[in-house]
Amino acid sequence: MSIFILEDDVMQAQQIERLVKEICEKHEIAYDFIEVTSRSENIIEKIPLTTYVPIYFLDIEIKSEERKGLEVSKQIREYDPEGIIVFVTTHSEFAPISYQYMVSALTFIDKGLPYKDRYDLFKQCLLHYENRNNNHVATDDFIVKNSRTTIRVPFSEVEYMMTDEPHRLVLVTTNRLIHFYGTLKEVELLDERLFRCHQSYVVNRIQLYSYDTAQKMIVLKSGKRIPVSRRLIRKVRQIIKGEL
Repeated sequence: MSIFILEDDVMQAQQIERLVKEICEKHEIAYDFIEVTSRSENIIEKIPLTTYVPIYFLDIEIKSEERKGLEVSKQIREYDPEGIIVFVTTHSEFAPISYQYMVSALTFIDKGLPYKDRYDLFKQCLLHYENRNNNHVATDDFIVKNSRTTIRVPFSEVEYMMTDEPHRLVLVTTNRLIHFYGTLKEVELLDERLFRCHQSYVVNRIQLYSYDTAQKMIVLKSGKRIPVSRRLIRKVRQIIKGEL
């Protein structure tokens, strides 16, 4: 499980990190990592590395931008529709307008509250985070684990994978792109539903919709198109017809 803290004040960032670690230790809440940063891009880059539902503690005012945390929360939702978002801020007056951003924040924690009150709110959020993940039973996930990365997404969301750079791939899902290290040869062996349709592509069979004869392209249920090697055209047609 993964914990993100967006805070541009170094002292406050350290205080929040200590508080989170203390609560996790006391209540035996496990986590993979705690990412403390003042740069929103550091969070966005690490979202694909999370294997369970993350929790995000976001300051609203970052580097004198009063609503920066709210904008970051919208970015997060583009990549992670399930993560738990908590705003930690001195700008509690923004609580009513946060609903306009439609990011489904769990709560607001006012930095001006007495320590015990803040502690209790952080504890409630982290216990909710733990409970959410304990109840998150993934019965059919696509999982890639190697020395450099761990990726876990519902298999039903996987559309295809393609080569990007040497030893790097792009996983294309129904709602995001995930870049990771690996090879198509390794990936196609992970599940029998994955099919190497081209030198540079592995496709999820359940996403196949039709075959475009004129363009020699597979058409997925989402409308996306990917190429097919000439020698595999017959096999693709058989898969689409349900003969394989």
